[in-house]
Amino acid sequence: MSSDKELLNRILSGDFSPDELAGNPILVSLAERVYGIKIDPVKLTKPRDFVEPELATEITEVAPPTDMLIEVIGNIAPAIPVANMNLPPLAIPPVVEVKKKTGMRNLVLAGFGFVILNLFGVWSYVLGSLCQSGDLCPADGYTRINLMDIYKVNTGYGWSEPVQSGAFGIPDIVAVVVLSITLFALLRK
Repeated sequence: MSSDKELLNRILSGDFSPDELAGNPILVSLAERVYGIKIDPVKLTKPRDFVEPELATEITEVAPPTDMLIEVIGNIAPAIPVANMNLPPLAIPPVVEVKKKTGMRNLVLAGFGFVILNLFGVWSYVLGSLCQSGDLCPADGYTRINLMDIYKVNTGYGWSEPVQSGAFGIPDIVAVVVLSITLFALLRK
């Protein structure tokens, strides 16, 4: 028999016979890895083959491997029928309804209603008696409240002609547009 170094050189060059390698498990493993051949008898060529038989645990398969991938090892998980277990019934929590915040929506809706009613002069019937006679008051046909001068409803500076006569101001347009966009956004949510 030749030396291990000489056998290694012959394995790497491809000039060897399987009978020469059968006695050396390291060279058999090397030949198996390099050339993909199996040389018999192979004795413990890989670390996984060095398992001691007394350390191995017994594995019991519950079902065929294609059906279930569950293995029961020893008596770790004894089979207990589920029907014999006295479990309390599951408590289902009550459904909590989420209440939408309607305060902001109601406030914007009230502001929008106020501006629209103001454009048509409805507030002159409620607040018209506050205006001093002789000024441009609701009695003279000025029934729309000037939104920029709302604090002056007791004088003629607080009143203007209604939208029916074709008069409207920039604050009225801005109020209608901003409140309608805000109302649309709040109603979409």
